[in-house]
Amino acid sequence: KKYTNMKTENELELELVKLKQTHKNVSTIQAPLNDEGTEFATLFLKRADRATHALVGKLAQGNDPLKAVEACLKNCYIGGDDLLTVLNDEEALMSCEIAIVEFLQKRLAILKKN
Repeated sequence: KKYTNMKTENELELELVKLKQTHKNVSTIQAPLNDEGTEFATLFLKRADRATHALVGKLAQGNDPLKAVEACLKNCYIGGDDLLTVLNDEEALMSCEIAIVEFLQKRLAILKKN
């Protein structure tokens, strides 16, 4: 299928600069839209808050783990290409799963026994 309303590289770069001023931490996911790997949807995400972590954790344990990916994208999406481009394309959504798991990784605390 042909995707319309996709932003240019330049538009995405300019948007990212603005988003970084508003949201200190911005992550980017590029979801492939075809098997050839020539078309991608670029999504900008803000850091997940506690409520999003809780929701995603709960949904990930359910019978449709993709709902967790969808919930995370919906809650953290702040810009880039149209989110529906990915949400309405099952393969694009599935391709985001590993990236979302990585996106949700927390900093590691160090435990020292004194």
